[in-house]
Formats: sequence, structure tokens, C-alpha cells
Amino acid sequence: MIRSLFVLIVATAAARAVDPAAFTIKTMTAQMKYDTTELLVQPGQPVKILFENGDDLPHNLVFCQPGTDTAAMAMKQMEKPEEALKRNWLPDDPRIWAHSKMLNPHEKEELNFTAPEKAGTYPYVCTFPGHALTMRGEMKVAPAGDILHNLKFALYLGNWKRLPDFSKLKPHREGKVEDNLVQVKLDDYKNEFGVVFTGKLIAPKKGSYRFFLASDDGARILIDGQEIVNDDGIHPASNIREKGLPLEKGEHEFRLEYFQAAGHIELYAAWKGADFQITPLSKWLHPNWKGGAKKKQEFDPIPLIVKDEPVIYRNFIQGAGNRGIGIGYPGGINIAWSAESMNLALVWRGAFIDASRHWNSRGGGHQPPLGYDVIQPTGEVTPAFFVTDKPDAAWPKWEKGIRYEGFAWKGYSLDAKRFPTFRYTWHDAEVEETFTTEGDGNKPDGSPTIIRTVKVTGTMPEHAWFRIGIGSYEAKDGAFVLKGPKPFRIKAAGAQIAGQNLVIPAKAGTMTITYQWAQ
Repeated sequence: MIRSLFVLIVATAAARAVDPAAFTIKTMTAQMKYDTTELLVQPGQPVKILFENGDDLPHNLVFCQPGTDTAAMAMKQMEKPEEALKRNWLPDDPRIWAHSKMLNPHEKEELNFTAPEKAGTYPYVCTFPGHALTMRGEMKVAPAGDILHNLKFALYLGNWKRLPDFSKLKPHREGKVEDNLVQVKLDDYKNEFGVVFTGKLIAPKKGSYRFFLASDDGARILIDGQEIVNDDGIHPASNIREKGLPLEKGEHEFRLEYFQAAGHIELYAAWKGADFQITPLSKWLHPNWKGGAKKKQEFDPIPLIVKDEPVIYRNFIQGAGNRGIGIGYPGGINIAWSAESMNLALVWRGAFIDASRHWNSRGGGHQPPLGYDVIQPTGEVTPAFFVTDKPDAAWPKWEKGIRYEGFAWKGYSLDAKRFPTFRYTWHDAEVEETFTTEGDGNKPDGSPTIIRTVKVTGTMPEHAWFRIGIGSYEAKDGAFVLKGPKPFRIKAAGAQIAGQNLVIPAKAGTMTITYQWAQ
């Protein structure tokens, strides 16, 4: 799993100098990603980075000025590839201020530099052709501990299902948070406790601000006694709650309440203003913050390696619901089937999945795919079959605990090569789905392809449709191409565009759908 590494070194008021910040950034095998996508340093702080390329492809590490479109910068090299090759694919661009060399597979290099004095978000990227869209991260330069002042905590013991009225309870322990960052692991308590944080929030100027909160279990943020964000109840920290409000310049009363029932202990708080991006108020950074940063793992990774035959992983899979069935096929091509929606939920390339979340401790939460170029062909856990006289209409949306009407799961079986066949019924029809693969998902130019065969027997309802894609598609060269930074092709006989839906009239017989990552 990708890590987000936050090193916060708090200088005393009398000392301007800070200790060096040391990081290790590794490339992830067959995933086209860095394992660390967020760094936090102070202005002018010495930085040491050990860059390790454990992948089988060449990679570099290039730091740029804030606001740089790193993907466009990297792709511009292809206008003069001969010159770019001579520079070893390092763009000739004044916005680059630090970089490694292009590391060959299994090489490493140490980078030493001084962080910029100007606060901001400085992107870093791999500029080898085709890598910049997914292989990137950010270094945030920000003074430590200058947002929350005089932060204190009060620790309570108790068993709750929702946030209690802490004003009526006696604290078990109270103290000061030295670095002024919210952190819930104050003692060795793992279950049945609560914490209240209080302090002063400094708004740099009058304006609109937005607060973000995610917790496992419940929490809420209050500013000047007013509840701003509420994430109460027993649940994983899978969703970020957010809300904005206007603030006057200066000090404001900050209060954050949190309780832990059992299981994982996670609390994320952040804010954003007109002049600065999302900035954490807590030590833990949420996995969904900034579109892909990951917190540091609680367990060593357990990547499931696919060799000569498919590997099947049944569990909570992010994007495939609570009854996900992941299949890693040889050649770096992967899918996740949802036994809740009876549909193909995800496709991706590269590495398969990390089992550490579910194979350690209580195994809570949904595990995302380990590879890259992840596509949800028809959205979040939605069925393929639907009855409507308007195929451009909205398909049913997934609600936790609600079963889609007319569907019944009949399980799956494996053939001699361990390729699964999924079986289910829909109204009076019996459906079997099989998948085969072609190409190489581990190579940028490997033309990875998934062939989906849907066999329907029995009677289909009138006005039945089978949706194979959702989004902005255009017909091109006998197929349909999903518009966007990662072109994705879908091809099927009889397919047609209906608004945002790509559909096939559903009838008894066999449908063949081909999915391919376009070059």
C-alpha cells in the first residue's frame, strides 16, 4: 500500500534551525507509483531522500515548482524525442529545481537539498515516457505548528456508540499536545475511550474556510462553539466529511471530539482557505486526501503475486462493495467482480492486491487495487441489467444492505486453468459470465485486453438493457473510447451510446464485450 510520510519537526521559539528531514521513496513493482506520495517539510529545512528503484523499469524523481502541470511537462518531451533521449528523459524546463538521475532497475540514489523558503505544494514526478500520469507525489512546505495554538487534550474512558456529552464526564487524563497536531494514540488504550481536543485556531485573514473530518469511530469539529463537521457513530474512516464557514481574521476557539469503540483507531482533520490548499490539523493523513495519498501502514504489505494461473481474493474491495471477488490474471491484468451487483466492478493493470489489511488483526475496511489505471466501467457497484424504456436514464444506485431487485447470486466455479465462471439469475433468465485476457498489463505498450463473455438463457423482460460503460464515450474505429487522460476502449456488437450510458439490448444468447486500455 502506498504510504504518506509526515515528518513534523517542531522548532523552539529561540531556534531558527531545524533538524534534517529524512525520507525513503521507493518505486512499486508493476504499479507505476511511488510508495510515498506526500512529504511535509519546513521552509529552509535540509532534506535527505533515499530513492530506491525496485521496479523492472527505469524511473527518476523530479521536483518542480508549485502549479506545474507535470504530466504535460513530461509529455512535451515527445515533440523532440531524440533530444529528450540524450538528456535521459529529463525535461529541459526551468520549473525543475531538484532531481535524481534516471535509475535503472534495482538502483538507488541519495538526494540532498534544502527545502524552498516559500511555503507551498511542490509536485514531484517520474518523467520517463508514459509514467507521469500515475507516478507522482507532492512535497508540502509549511511551518510546523502555526495553525493550532495551545492545543490540549482530555482523555476519557467509556463504552459508547455515539459521541457522549463530555461536559458531564470526568477526564481520565489531561495534558498539552506539544506539536499542536491532533493525534488520538495518546496512551496504550485500543478500545473504549474518547478524547476532546481544545485550542486556538488562527485564521490568517477574513474569508471562507473549509474543514475536513474522517474518523474511526465517531468525531466532530466545533469552531467558536458551533458544530461545523459531524462524523458521529461507529464506522470506518472511509469517507471525508466537509463543510465551509466564514471566519474573521485572528483566533477562534477550536474543539474536536472523538470516541473509539473497537477496531481501527483513525482520526483525520484538515482545513483549507482561499490562499492555501488542504492542510492537515492531525498527524494522520486520510488515504483519499489529495486523490491518492496513503497513510503509513500498520502492517507489512502482503502483495498477492500472480504467476502462471489466476489468483482469487474474496473480501471487501474498494469499488466492488462488501462481496468483492478479485481475480488477478497472469500478465498483469486484473478484475473485481461484485456479488452484490452481479456485475464487473473494476478492472486494472499491474500488481494485483495487498492482503495485509484483511489478513492481520480484525481485517476491517475496503482494500483498493494495488496496480494502476483502475477503471470502474459502470460506476460504483451498479448492476448491468436494468429494465427501462429510456436507456439514457439513470441506473439504480447502490445502497449498503439493499439488494437489487430480481437478482440472485448462484456462485462461481473454476475451470482447469482456474479461470472463474460467475453465475446468477435475473428474473426468469440464467446468466453465466466468463473472462479471458490478452496482452501484458505490466508494460505501458502491452495492449492489455479483457474479453468478457455473457451467456443468457431463458426469458428476458421487455425493455431490458445491459450496460457496459458509463461516462463520456465517443464512437471510434468500431469501438467506443472513454474520453479522459487515460483512454479506455470498449467494443461490443450492438452497443450504442445513450446519454452517459453505453448499452446493449439485453436478449437471450451470447454477448461478447472487449475492454482495452488504449495506447
